[in-house]
Amino acid sequence: MAKILVVDDEEGLTEVLRECLAGEGHDAVVCHDSTAAERMALEENPDLAIIDYQMPRKNGVQLLADLRAKEETRLLPVLFISGTEAVRFAGQIPPEPRVRFLLKPMDMDAFVTMVREMLDPDSWSARL
Repeated sequence: MAKILVVDDEEGLTEVLRECLAGEGHDAVVCHDSTAAERMALEENPDLAIIDYQMPRKNGVQLLADLRAKEETRLLPVLFISGTEAVRFAGQIPPEPRVRFLLKPMDMDAFVTMVREMLDPDSWSARL
């Protein structure tokens, strides 16, 4: 079982993702505010963060930069989910094997597969 931080301002979606992750045996911690997500990441010590790109106040790329700036979260795997085409913001993120993207609306089977891959460090090294 993994602890997964889900950060999205869409409360309905976070509940769907929480239920899906619980069905896979994971403990999902939900945050609807990108400014509080960094604090939660430090407090909860998640194995994976699922972050929406477009949120009020601070977008997902800014949140990723904040997480990478802290020693405790600099290697945290991050799965971006977005209704915005990933190509529009992917260039803002340095390529790294611990960051992946899924476009909303998500196919839940693809989501579960991606979560499994993100929780497997061998999948990161394959992309180094």
